[in-house]
Amino acid sequence: MTALAVKRELIIAANGRDRVVVVEGPTADGRFRITLDGKERDVDARPIRPGTWSILLDGASFVVDLDPRRGGIAASVGASEAMLTVEDALHRRLASAAGTRSSARGETLRAPIAGKVVKVAVAPGDQVAPGTAVVVLEAMKMENEIVAERGGTVAAVHKTAGQAVETGDVLIELT
Repeated sequence: MTALAVKRELIIAANGRDRVVVVEGPTADGRFRITLDGKERDVDARPIRPGTWSILLDGASFVVDLDPRRGGIAASVGASEAMLTVEDALHRRLASAAGTRSSARGETLRAPIAGKVVKVAVAPGDQVAPGTAVVVLEAMKMENEIVAERGGTVAAVHKTAGQAVETGDVLIELT
């Protein structure tokens, strides 16, 4: 059985600038296809340990450390560090269209698409860091991670694995 490549469109903010990043992969040989602001690149990325990746990009090799922190992800390459926020582009578009941004305190995670809950990765009382995947939804034979934007403490889990959801259904509440 071969693994299916996954395609995700993300919005990554760094240094006050939003960049659109499309990630496809991994392919059968473990490579990723990355499109950054419309420019396509092939990237070989391998995990070294949790939070640390070896990346080969345009013939140059980098070791990248990703450290989830309050308010984003610290990305370090050598002595350089940048704070990033990562947001699913579909989630942003749906939230914008519905006019529903999460409140300053707490966060209500809703299903951005109709589908079936494949996995719930948290339980009431769990601490969730920003950018952490909390639910996996299957829709149109693709698995989509639902990610906490702000993080917090899980106050309630409204759906379980195997349940069907409609667009806008509440999945997780964080305080």
